[in-house]
Amino acid sequence: MALYINGILIIEDSFDAVGMTVTNDGTKTTFLGKTGDYNRIGDAGATAHALNSEDDLMVSGELEVKGTTHFDGLVQVIANLAFRGDANYLLFGATDDGTMHYQISDSDARCMVLTVDESDDSGNNVPAWVFGEQTNLLSADLGLLDEVVQPHLVTVENSGKYAGVSNATSVAAAIRLTTATAGTFTNAVVGDLVRVTAGTNATVGWYFVDAVVDQYSVDLDRNWCSGAVSGGVCVACHKLAMMTPKAIYLPIYDAAPADSDIDINMDGAMALEVTQANGRLYWRANNGWHYVDASAGLSLPKEERIDPDGNKFELGDTVELMIDRINDDGSFHAMPYRSNNGT
Repeated sequence: MALYINGILIIEDSFDAVGMTVTNDGTKTTFLGKTGDYNRIGDAGATAHALNSEDDLMVSGELEVKGTTHFDGLVQVIANLAFRGDANYLLFGATDDGTMHYQISDSDARCMVLTVDESDDSGNNVPAWVFGEQTNLLSADLGLLDEVVQPHLVTVENSGKYAGVSNATSVAAAIRLTTATAGTFTNAVVGDLVRVTAGTNATVGWYFVDAVVDQYSVDLDRNWCSGAVSGGVCVACHKLAMMTPKAIYLPIYDAAPADSDIDINMDGAMALEVTQANGRLYWRANNGWHYVDASAGLSLPKEERIDPDGNKFELGDTVELMIDRINDDGSFHAMPYRSNNGT
């Protein structure tokens, strides 16, 4: 190797000066400092991260790299991480299956774009972004999006998926789903989602728990099979919400939702309640919960079973509506009255 010291050219295979050894084996050149000491380029500061090995390097000034840079370990960024330019990507996966980038191709918009390469695995890689608690989602096969083809934004309750079995059975076409795995439905509650994906006579689809029988069995909202089932494959999870290009899926409750059911008691919350005969859509407005029934007709909450005149509504009563308020926008509000008082 060649090394200049005080203007003198020294040609050797190795060099040792003031504790630093420089060697070359014909393939690589190695700069090695004292054992236990880190290496520093520049003199503007010292390590703030406990560098303590001759294999460690600190650059006290700016560093410029023109080519590809490889990080085979953890990368920690204390200040900001900036991606300059309009065509920069964050790439994920062994073959860049997922990307995040800022794009300006649309002259009318500036967009942060998230993509998944659906073609990488014969079209099975549905674009899905799932938000939830790390312990229950990291490296977990959710089993929820089998056969889904549209992009999904999914939020999963913190406990996430709590069951995934391939031994679900039924003795005939029925709503009851039974597994041979102890504790499968110990933590199940009414309104949980069950996704059936396979099984003899099983009907692939989404179901919700209508009743918890025991740790082995639940009753679903409808028949989940056309006959006796063996080897049924399903997953179960607590509440989740999804948004797709074609629909918004709300979390399901087993009773009228209350402020204690949601994290923030703020107007604008919406939920579905499934235990009533026809189901109800609830929303929170003016600091209270309101609903509409799934089927047409006049529905009144139990608090309004007595009309403004003090008459209690009973089965068979005739109901009249009396306008009691004209709203600012010209619409009106009507209150029901019992018209056959005592007759």
